[in-house]
Amino acid sequence: MGRIIRNLVIIAFLTGLLQPGSLLAGGYVYNKVQVGAPFIHFDIEDIYHQRWVSTYLRGKPIIILTGHRYQRYEILKWAETFRQEYGLPGHVHLLWAVNLRKYPWSTSRATVIRQWRDFNPSVPVLMDWDGIIGRGLRINYNVPNIIVIDAFGRLAMHEMHTYNPEVYAAISARIRSLLSVNPGYTTGPGMVPGGIPTEPVPMGQIIPNPKGRRGDSN
Repeated sequence: MGRIIRNLVIIAFLTGLLQPGSLLAGGYVYNKVQVGAPFIHFDIEDIYHQRWVSTYLRGKPIIILTGHRYQRYEILKWAETFRQEYGLPGHVHLLWAVNLRKYPWSTSRATVIRQWRDFNPSVPVLMDWDGIIGRGLRINYNVPNIIVIDAFGRLAMHEMHTYNPEVYAAISARIRSLLSVNPGYTTGPGMVPGGIPTEPVPMGQIIPNPKGRRGDSN
């Protein structure tokens, strides 16, 4: 009898080792989404309780920024520059997702939301209590992550970089290329198809837009 039990334990152990690495605690499938594949569906509220649903955002690309809260000032640099070049003109939905799946149990949700409202970034901050955004990607939260989803809901890009103008220019060029093939964009003087400036907007330069409001994605 003891031998049978021991053999069953060994079989169970080996079965666990041979299970696909994508199956983790909670029964969620954490396969990495490949570029060009549909991005994981999300329905998340921001710090002002506005819902952001991925299927409702289709029609223009989505830029999602994420990282550890200790990286918030680095992420803020990306957010402000993307906002000037793409958010205010309305070319993309620009979002900041905060992974709170493991936030301290001693801190209430109301306190976390209040802290982010006090920080008050100029782009919508999504309270991702279940870590939905990170489920389909291998994210290093110790560095800013730039996730770009195309107008059809497919992953177009996932980069991890500390902000600097050279890296921003390279990523911005890829976003402009993505936007240039989107339907419904026009071309004007000094612009590529889609109404996108041919040069990235320097950090700190303002693009006037009377429609921009706090809490909006553009």
